[in-house]
Amino acid sequence: MTAFVVPSAPAQRPCAAGTVAGALRGCHESFAQDETPKLDAPSQASTGVLLTTSMVIGGIAGSASRGRWLGRRRNVTSSSRLALRAAPWLKARDRIDGHGWVKQDPDFDAGDRSAYGAVVSVEMKKRPMGVTRFTHGTDGKGARIAEMNEKSRYPGDPRGQCAVGGVKPGSLVKSIGGQDVIGWDFVDIMDLLEDFEPNYNTTQDAKAAWDARPRKHQPIALPAVVEYVEFTVSDTPAAAAPKLEGKWYPRASGFSDQELAAELSRAKQQFPVPADYNGVRYAGPSSLNDAWIKSFMQQQKTGVLLPKAMAYELVIDLIKLQRQEKTMMEINVPVGQGITICGDTHGQYFDVVTLLETNGLPSPSNPYIFNGDFVDRGSWSVENILLLYALKVQNPAFMHFNRGNHELIEANLIYGFCGECFKKYDGDLFNLFSESFRLLSLCALINKEAFVCHAGLPGPVPRLWLPGQSHDPEDAIPVNVSATTLDQIAKVDRYTELQETSYKNCVKEDKAAYDASTDKDTSVIIDLLWGDPRGGAGYGPSYRKGRGIFMFGPDVTEKFCKDNNLSMVIRSHEMKEKGWKQDHEKLWTVFSAPDYMDTGGNQGGYLKVVNEGGKLKIHPHSIPKTPHPPLPPMIYQQYMNLVNPHLTRKMKKQTGIKYDKDGNIVGQVAVEQGDDDFVQQGMTDVWVEDDAAAGDAALTQEQIDAAFAKICQSS
Repeated sequence: MTAFVVPSAPAQRPCAAGTVAGALRGCHESFAQDETPKLDAPSQASTGVLLTTSMVIGGIAGSASRGRWLGRRRNVTSSSRLALRAAPWLKARDRIDGHGWVKQDPDFDAGDRSAYGAVVSVEMKKRPMGVTRFTHGTDGKGARIAEMNEKSRYPGDPRGQCAVGGVKPGSLVKSIGGQDVIGWDFVDIMDLLEDFEPNYNTTQDAKAAWDARPRKHQPIALPAVVEYVEFTVSDTPAAAAPKLEGKWYPRASGFSDQELAAELSRAKQQFPVPADYNGVRYAGPSSLNDAWIKSFMQQQKTGVLLPKAMAYELVIDLIKLQRQEKTMMEINVPVGQGITICGDTHGQYFDVVTLLETNGLPSPSNPYIFNGDFVDRGSWSVENILLLYALKVQNPAFMHFNRGNHELIEANLIYGFCGECFKKYDGDLFNLFSESFRLLSLCALINKEAFVCHAGLPGPVPRLWLPGQSHDPEDAIPVNVSATTLDQIAKVDRYTELQETSYKNCVKEDKAAYDASTDKDTSVIIDLLWGDPRGGAGYGPSYRKGRGIFMFGPDVTEKFCKDNNLSMVIRSHEMKEKGWKQDHEKLWTVFSAPDYMDTGGNQGGYLKVVNEGGKLKIHPHSIPKTPHPPLPPMIYQQYMNLVNPHLTRKMKKQTGIKYDKDGNIVGQVAVEQGDDDFVQQGMTDVWVEDDAAAGDAALTQEQIDAAFAKICQSS
């Protein structure tokens, strides 16, 4: 089983089970600076710059160096990386103690003494001491703390020995029991230290291989003193990977009016309407009416797509409309009327059609907000977004959109939408979709009373990393003294693409660093697109990424509403059993994809927000799953792997345990669900790179089509 992951985002869980996947490869390490690029929206006269020229790699707003950590980066050749992969007992996946190198680790030189700081000595009384993973330099030397427990759970907690002793993440093991180990091989240091958390998922075969491995040193007897040295040096970004000639990469610049006109002209010349096409015809906004919409809904259900040139024109017209929209839409609902708010739809086109047939098409008396995550995961994302865009172009004043975390290039490349665009249309249309996503509003304000955004509320100010934070509800950053104001949110420059480093760079170690270098707009965008509610007070770390995203408690919601004179907040972003849930007294979640990923078992939902006597009131509704053709979720990510292998690498799922008849662990099996919208249900997956997967061999279109046809048949 396989899946797509972004190699520079270790804490972001990949896609759902049963998918061939790929990752952005050759596009990481592409920012020369640490800041997220703020994108200048295109003017009518010139092209807006998505990235500075020094940041562009392969046409995508790339990630900053994935090796950003506390230590120095080394210029590492591809041959040395290959040698590292071939060396025994260096990769974490080959060891049973959890230690070792993973792809996200930076390269460093353990012997570079100019990088050393203070030395900390800790008496090792019991194992484990609290370091959950050590890593090493590219030459296989040294042992450096990659992950550790940063606080003690209780007095005398053995897993808190390092934290209590003052050891910090990124520190290097200097000596063990008086023996200097700086120049030692990583495997020898680990054998002498023998300090690890037990892994109860270890298979019998893996344990046997581990026990049979050759070793120079037996575990040191306890108690023993272990010295650690801080390792903090200059932060030099690694060289960007070159763009491969003749390969497709996502576009890294905006579109001027002239470029949009040229794209449309090219599409009409190159892609004439097929002679046998009998469906609806799009010829600009004036061609749209309810009859057109209903016919379009039905033809897409039968697999008849809008001709390519017409799809181009529709998306370009939507882009022109969205340029007139604001970061925060202000919507007025008269007394006695209401507005429908829909949550994530994730390419579940047949369910969206049912919702519209149930609740009625958008109109002056029946306005809608679709609250983000229109695409990815579901296998009819193209049909879904084209229908929603047609409704917006027809009804710009009463069809509204908020951007979700899946209206980002980083998500579309790995969760299906990009591959689906290539299969059903082409990569140039995907670039136009990406431009339209960057122009989506981030939030809406209804009657100055209800705040609507895709995910979360603005996070803590300052955004500080607190060592030892866990998902314990009692671990919290206190609520802000003053909540972020609606005026501050409205002034956010929304035209951007988030990168893996965007999240990390918006959390600092201290207030001075936060004030000096944190992009405040990016921080708010991350919160609105990624945050989740929690039961505990204040702000806590999110399950979704390792750093930079916050969960928020009921006191945060209450404070935000009080300071901004609001009565409610409505968001989406999480699957709910009924399709909706009141998470806090003034916070509602709506999720409109029933039986999410064909495994969720949930209902879909939508909220009718009605003005009753001058006050807004929420009326929740649930909808069942609508049957759809036998095409599984994420199928088009497998097409992405075929058509753009240079942007992908195959992964395999490593989650779950297989037992023999006597109860012995004999292997690991994959579970059939687990992704970022299931996280609150406790469904988490582990993925590892499939070294046995095929390389980047180019296929002809005929070979691609034949391979994909086999995949579809077997699904």
